Amino acid sequence: MGAGKSTVGRLLASRLGYGFVDTDRKLVSLHEKPVSQIFREHGEPFFRQAELELLTELVDEDHLVISTGGGTLTREETLAVIRDKGIVVYLRAPVEQLFERVIFSPKDRPMIDVPDAEKVFRERFEKRCPFYERADLIIDTAGKKPRDVMKEILATPLFREIVS
Repeated sequence: MGAGKSTVGRLLASRLGYGFVDTDRKLVSLHEKPVSQIFREHGEPFFRQAELELLTELVDEDHLVISTGGGTLTREETLAVIRDKGIVVYLRAPVEQLFERVIFSPKDRPMIDVPDAEKVFRERFEKRCPFYERADLIIDTAGKKPRDVMKEILATPLFREIVS
């Protein structure tokens, strides 16, 4: 949460001439309710299963950049689906910076709508990090503008093949 996945993803898709899908937004559209309401009414396991089903469909599309929710890749099954068909990029930033971005964001974020949000955010981040660190490409984003992050991604050997 707060890493800039959607912003950088849109920039990357635009530069590559690809389509772009934000899975949280897509699930909100499909279920016709905000993420927080999906969580409240059906629980996190339901939401994670819906993410998996959506991603299973999306990874078969060509020329698509997908921005996932912060917890999407913390399930082995979901991570495997994406890694099998695409490149996983982790936009790494210090937890303090991420929390600051999230807390001042107008987005619907059920994971921080809890007492002692900072503590919960930090714990969740630490639990998720081992999954994030398994990405094919890790880009440090601290102090960088989204456009610079996008350019850095494109400059990696992994992406040079795509753009050449």
